[in-house]
Amino acid sequence: MTDKGIVIRNDGPRFWVEWNGQEVPCTLRGKLKKEQLRVTSVVVVGDEVTVQMSPDGTGVVESVLPRRSELARPGFHGYVHVMAANVDRLLIVGSAAMPRFKLHLAERFMTIARRGRIQPVVIINKCDLEHEATIRSWVAPLMGTDVPVVLTSTMDGRGVEELRALLQNKTSVLAGQSGVGKSSLVNALYPDAMVRTNAVSGSTTKGRHTTTASSLYALPGGGYLVDTPGIRELSLFEDEENETVAAEVYPEIASAAAGCKFRDCTHSHEPGCAVKSAVARGEIRQDRYRNFLRVSGS
Repeated sequence: MTDKGIVIRNDGPRFWVEWNGQEVPCTLRGKLKKEQLRVTSVVVVGDEVTVQMSPDGTGVVESVLPRRSELARPGFHGYVHVMAANVDRLLIVGSAAMPRFKLHLAERFMTIARRGRIQPVVIINKCDLEHEATIRSWVAPLMGTDVPVVLTSTMDGRGVEELRALLQNKTSVLAGQSGVGKSSLVNALYPDAMVRTNAVSGSTTKGRHTTTASSLYALPGGGYLVDTPGIRELSLFEDEENETVAAEVYPEIASAAAGCKFRDCTHSHEPGCAVKSAVARGEIRQDRYRNFLRVSGS
């Protein structure tokens, strides 16, 4: 019997598929194993797959249906490493302290989201550790964009209901550095998930890796949440598409660029650059401009 299911986690060579309300352990059909040799992840969490069921309750993944979106980053040897598929929102989690929120890292995640056809949402967790006015000053450059910003704390519960509403009937991915509290947020949103958490290392203020593999959790009332391993460093693709996506992440720079002397201006060194002039006049923030140059590869 062949039917459709969704991949909820993997354990080495096995893939667990939600099929007809059950979690079924599956292996890959031989043709997919051959494809696995050419990519880093032929099947990932969130993939919709067809499964051939066996009498013993196990299954074989026969095929992967086309993906509507991907959370991906450059992998080894030029491969694309896909971390999750078919998601609606990328929840970019930072923290008010231990480690402190990094705007440039959030903007890099936003670039990855836009490239993968995913709506980014920025979350600042551990807001009980810093004054709210200070936190809002960090995310001020994002307030004029279409990116929602949610302030949360699992200690006092702030923002949890707002975040839960954003997740309703959507498939969302949690991403961010280790130690920002992603797993704690999962536990606050969905207590039955029983996600293991670790404290931040006192000597380095960097998070210890807790989640070691992506997992997908069904949310009460509809929707799914994907928890991914913590990411300390995030590399970006270096191609023309990434330059186009960067313009979506920095709309004020894209708007100013219309006045540049040269159509192919990189906004880094060319004469007659309207973007550099706007930066000099204080119309574009210096940190946003520097981050744009990093993201666009200029």
